[in-house]
Amino acid sequence: MKLTKITAFGIFTLLFAFSILSCKNEVVNKSSAVDELKKMERLQVQGILEKDSSMIRKILANDVIVNAPSNSVVDLNMAMEALKLGYIDYTSYEQKIDKIKIIENIGIVMGLETVMPTGLTGKAGTTEKRRFTDIWMYKNSQWVMIARQATNISIE
Repeated sequence: MKLTKITAFGIFTLLFAFSILSCKNEVVNKSSAVDELKKMERLQVQGILEKDSSMIRKILANDVIVNAPSNSVVDLNMAMEALKLGYIDYTSYEQKIDKIKIIENIGIVMGLETVMPTGLTGKAGTTEKRRFTDIWMYKNSQWVMIARQATNISIE
């Protein structure tokens, strides 16, 4: 079967378009992505509880933005400084993930977290429950957090 010039051009155009699109967003295996994101969430909790700034730094994108429970919006430098100075410090940090949604190379994790602040964190000795949304992006063959939002719903 002989291809006409128009058919050959059409096939070339489609292949070229797919190659451009695949370069823009890395391909994510949705079934393994959910497990990987659960692991990343556990690393975040562990890093905060252990005050491990190097672990936290590895999971945050350079341009991460956080809408913190303190009702302030912070960037990477501000978040790392708050961790270093003890403004992010918990004796307990539990997370219950309600939903994980994968859209292309973006992972959205929503749920409930319960923390017990200590030190300079705020209301030391209380239990805070908050709703959270973490936004992850798969780039350079790894998941990095690009945005986070957490809102206190109760303080006891």
